[in-house]
This record gives sequence, C-alpha cells and structure tokens, in this order.
Amino acid sequence: MTRIHEWRLLAAGAVAAVLGVSSLVMSGGATADTAPVDPELPETVSADVLPTVQIDGVAWKQVIVGDIVYVGGNFTSARPAGAAAGTDETPRSNMLAYRLSTGELIPSFAPSFNGQVKDMALSPDKTLLYVAGSFTQVNGVNRYRGAAINLATGALTSFRPIFNSTTNAVAATADAVFYGGVFTSADNTARTKLAAVRPGDTGTQLLPMNPTVSNGSVQDVVVSPDGADIVIGGNFTRVNGSSNPGYGLARIKVATGASMALPVNSEFRDAGSNSAVLSLESDGSSFYGSGYHYGSGGNSEGTFKADWATGSLTWLEDCHGDTYSIWPTADVVYQASHKHYCGNSGGFPETSPRSFQHSTAVTQDVRGTNTRDIYGYPDHPGTPRPEFLEWYPKWTPGTFTGANQAPWTVTANADYVVYGGEFLKINGIAQQGLARFAVNTIAPNDVGPAMSGAEFGLTATSPADGQVKLTWPGNADMDNATVTYKVYRGSTDVAPIHTKAVTAAFWKQTTQSFVDTAAPPGTTQSYRVVAEDAFGNQSPTEWVTVDVAGEPAPPAEGVVAEDTFGRAEASGWGTAETGGIWTRTTGTAGNFSVSEGRGWHSVTPGGTTESRLEEVSATDVDATVSVGVSRLPDAGYVWSILGARVSGTNHYASRLRFNPDGTVGIHLVRSGTPVVGANVVPGLSVAPGDRLKVRLQVTGTAPATVRTKVWPAGSAEPSGWTYELSDSTLANQVAGGVMLRSFGASTIGTTPVLVGYDDLKVIEP
Repeated sequence: MTRIHEWRLLAAGAVAAVLGVSSLVMSGGATADTAPVDPELPETVSADVLPTVQIDGVAWKQVIVGDIVYVGGNFTSARPAGAAAGTDETPRSNMLAYRLSTGELIPSFAPSFNGQVKDMALSPDKTLLYVAGSFTQVNGVNRYRGAAINLATGALTSFRPIFNSTTNAVAATADAVFYGGVFTSADNTARTKLAAVRPGDTGTQLLPMNPTVSNGSVQDVVVSPDGADIVIGGNFTRVNGSSNPGYGLARIKVATGASMALPVNSEFRDAGSNSAVLSLESDGSSFYGSGYHYGSGGNSEGTFKADWATGSLTWLEDCHGDTYSIWPTADVVYQASHKHYCGNSGGFPETSPRSFQHSTAVTQDVRGTNTRDIYGYPDHPGTPRPEFLEWYPKWTPGTFTGANQAPWTVTANADYVVYGGEFLKINGIAQQGLARFAVNTIAPNDVGPAMSGAEFGLTATSPADGQVKLTWPGNADMDNATVTYKVYRGSTDVAPIHTKAVTAAFWKQTTQSFVDTAAPPGTTQSYRVVAEDAFGNQSPTEWVTVDVAGEPAPPAEGVVAEDTFGRAEASGWGTAETGGIWTRTTGTAGNFSVSEGRGWHSVTPGGTTESRLEEVSATDVDATVSVGVSRLPDAGYVWSILGARVSGTNHYASRLRFNPDGTVGIHLVRSGTPVVGANVVPGLSVAPGDRLKVRLQVTGTAPATVRTKVWPAGSAEPSGWTYELSDSTLANQVAGGVMLRSFGASTIGTTPVLVGYDDLKVIEP
C-alpha cells in the first residue's frame, strides 16, 4: 500500500509518497497486446513512445479534439521532442496545444494562466474549452478559477464564474457547466465544493443545484448521457447527509441537487483524510473511476466500471498502488498509476525490492473474479474483474511535484493514447511530461524483447556425446506476450536449428531449454538464441562456445578442408574442423577473430590479413566459401581472396573486389598477378552484410585448369563458370595449402572493413 498525501486534495497540488516493501507473490495474467494470439482479446496500442512536445513541470489533464491535444497543468515552457531541459524552450503558462499526429507544439495557441490548470472539459459542440484550476487571471484578465477558451481563435471568452478557492474538476452540457473543488462560494453565493453555472455565466448565472457535500473536497465530475444527473468523486464523506451513497462517490440530480441511488458506492469506498476517488470518466453507457487509500478510510486503490442505467458495479480492478486517472476506449481501458501488486485481480505480483507499473491496460469486459488479498489489506473477493493486457511501458518518475511520480493523467481516441504527468523518460528515452502511443498500424512497432547480449544469458553444456543442452531465461516484451525463440548453431545466416513460440505475461516468464542432438562430437560449437516478437524485433544472446563430448568423426572421403567457424577466438582463427590450424602469415593478431559463425579479417587502409591451412597439401581442389563485408569502402576497393596450391608466394586464387558503389569484380590470379577477370561483374552488387558464395576449382598439371564463379548466397549456383584459364607455370604445378586473404586499398577510409568468411569447404574433385 502506498500513501499519497492529498495529491489533488490541496489547492497547490503538492504531493508526497511513502513507499513500503512486501514479499514476492506469483500470479496469473493475460496475453493480449498489439498482436494478441487469443482472438477474443483486444489489441492495445504499441509501447513505442512517439516524439511529443515536452514541458518543464506537470500536466494534469489532456483533451483531444480532432488532431489537436490541449494540455493543462503547472508549467512555464515547452520544448520539442529530443531537446534537453532548458534548451530550445517556448514560453507557455500552464496551457498549450500540440498536434496529435505529429506531437509538435501549435505556435498559435498560447493562453496564459497565472495559476495551474487542474481540469478541462469540452462544450458539447466542441467549440469551447472550459477550464478549472487555481488561477485568478487569464491573459492578464481576471478569471477566478473558472474560464473558457474559444478553440477556433484561442481567445478568452466572456464566461466568468467566480469561485473563492481552487476548482479541481469541470464538466459541461449545453445547459450547464459543473465545477467541483474545495471552494465554499460560487458567484458570491454559498456553494460547498460543487456548483453548476450557465454556459453564459458572467458571475451572476448560478444554477439552483446545491447539494450538501460534507468534509473533504470534490476531485472529479462526470455527466450522465442524458445530462440529467452527475456523478462526483473525491474524499468527501457525506452528500446530503448520506454516506452510502456519498462516501467518496455520489450521484446528484441536476434539477434538484438531490442524491440518487448509486450501488457501486457500497463496494468502492474511498474518502476521508487518507483516501479519495481521484478520477471519473464516461463512455456514454458506463462510467469509470479510480482511487487511492492509505490506512483507514478507504478500500480501493484500483479502478471500477459501473453502469449508467443502474449505478451498479460492472467490474472492479483491485491493485495496490494509487490510480490517478482512467480512460475507456472501445475495447481497452487505460490507467495511470503506480501499481505494484495486482495479484487480487489476476495481474502481476509484488516484488522485492518493489517495482512499479505506471501505465496499464485492462479489458472492457469481465474476465474473472477478484480473490482475497494475501497481505491483509481491504479487498473485494468474489467481485467481477477485467483482465490485464500485456502493455507495460517503462517510466522514469520526475521530481517536479515532490511525489516521485510519472504519469498523472491519461486520455485517448481510437488511434492514440496520450499520457501526461511529470515523468522524465519512457523506455529509457528522454520525454518529459507528455507522451503519445499509437495503434500498431501507426506506430513504428520497434519495441522488442527486453533483454539482449550478456543480460540475456545463454548457457551451454554437453551432457553426452553429440549433445548440447542450452538454457536461457524467458525474455518479456513490453507489448507482445508471444515471443519466438530461435536457436542458431554456428551462424545466423542459416535456418535456426530450433524454433519455439512462448506466450506468457511478463511476470510468468520461465527458463527455456533445448537439447541439440545433432552437434558434431569432438568439435567446438558456438550457439546463439534470438528472441523475436510479432513485428520482427530481435534480441540476441551473446554467442556461447561449448566443446561437444565424444570423438570427432573422420573427415568425409575427399574432404581436404572444412570450417564453419562455429567457435570463438579473440586473436586468431584457431583450428578448422578439418584441415588443421589456421596460420596467420601476415597482419597483426588483433585483426583476426572468430565469432558469430564467421572468421573475421579486420582490414585497414593498405593492410593485408592472411590465414592459411598449411597442413593441407593438395593438387586438385574444388573450394567454396561464403564471404561478406561489414561496410563498403569509401574509395578504392577491398579484396577477398580464396587461394589453392598455396606454397610460399605461389598459388592460384579467385579474387573478389568490393567497390564503393556496391558492385563486385572478380579475377583469377596466379601468384598475386591477375590473369583474367573484370573489376565489375554485370548484374552483381552487394550491401553491407550481404553474403556471396565463391567457388574456385583447380585441376590438372601442365596445364592446370583454373575456374571460378561467384553468386549471391542463398540463390541457386549458376551452371557456368564466370572465368577460367589454362596455365603451365612450373612453380604452380605442385600440391599446396589453402588460403583466405583480405586487402584494403589505402583510400578505403579510417574505419576498418571487417571481411567475414564462413562455410569453407575444400574437396578433391
């Protein structure tokens, strides 16, 4: 349970938080998200935070009108998304507007309020914005805590109710504007915490409605679909002498001020000095509320949905952690809070140390039943509950109010959900005070599984000959419950050796495992697991290396050398699977490595790196290798050379040329001298990371026939050879080793080009 001391109950809006600690409890959860597997569960918006104008204080309320969002709060400036605090600022005094579709500040809308704006409400025709707060002037003109802005012009209207203290809430119909707060006078007439005025009020058009609201204050007001009555929320303890209804919630007949039946108040009861109903919203058929409590005086920190027709409870979400705001959409209800335990309602458990979910989403419909609270706090066992959906952006709380909170308010339409508050970052991205999220057809959908690299820890052991057991932790995604795990051996350029889709809420992630029963015995193999969400976002583990138990199989008949580079080496290439040790014949050790299923040469301007299998000695060979570069050269070229019959400086080779524009050339080379070929092969080009397959065949002596071809990896090998030659040079008519060499021209640029080799296979034809 968390205490927030009268966060909106005081006119100044000051707050403070005292946080406790509880033990870990596991609980079930839903699996809906931006791409739910269960077709009966609704889609949420994406967890991608979209660039939005920022503020230097706190936002208490946002109102969406078409493609414009109006913001009220306590702030003095706005700045663009991405701008650091104190830079590129535009003055704004407690109110601004921005484009919903772009997040950009609207320059022409800049009313100036001399005190904070607590709430705003649209007129039914959407031409006026009614405002509540602690201000006494707007644009230098007296307006005592009530005002209206013409949305077409941005000008202050003549609407001028007079309240003697802070107004916290405002709602409107065509015939009345309702204000709630801490005031005791409206239009110089006694009204305690609740009043209604005519839309044309200039300080003399107070309506008769005058219920008795005892103790505390009114925090929010919502109007029934027919406009005949209102529901109020706050920390008052009686209305018209009644505490049920009337304890933090009441329904009032507008014409008379009389109380009406409100059965939901028998279940959701937050009032007094340590509890309150903080927000109310309506979607035309139902109304929704949220609250907080600490110690005695209340029984709910979550949210509720109630039926307008009867006032009865539809569902109750019974989390721990104050809920400040709620907003219903057609299928999903969004919340702003600092929830830390939702086990009573089928949601996430308490953690130690305590962790918070500041924005959550639940279903509109009933999906289960609340259970008894395991910590002994007030609870609602047996009442209907919604289902939590897999949507959990990560917020960094701010310090403006002193409450260490993140979002305070949420608003939405069919395509966007907007949050406001005092947060500093979302998902690690700097974004202060205002945030937008969108449905997946608009959002970039770039949020993937949370862990990667060393944090996403993969372990590998070999429990038996030819077997490798892999284990890794479940990897939750902020907005996708289903994550697919792909297991790779040696390289991610080939199909995974295992694929498994797992659907689980973030708090129900379990350790995953797989046993590779086809690992070559007696070899060293490397593995990587990639976690992928429904939109293709990938989070990989580090490559891990394991020695596979068992005796190595003898080389296949006719295989001279073979290497898939399924190992890890920091300063060299180690030992090939067949063919012996790779020898570094030129270049510094730091420019040679093996990782991610590749043998790497780090090529610098004018530098040569060469690796040889000198234990191999063959005359007739047919060699293939896969090759690619990390980047294209700035100028000049990068060579990749596959050589055979290597003895001293003598050899035959196929030399690829990577050009700055992505075109590729190929030559047949004798002992470093090109004999036949071209700097550009028609129709062949690459981008960084693309792979090419190169084949070199050398047969016969005096003359020797030398042939080569090149084609994109993954496509069919062409039937013909690109180039061939016949040569009888004496020094090249002897058996020799195998070579992979890389070279960069002096103009390739300062950043090294990584040339990566894979799937080398040399056979006797």
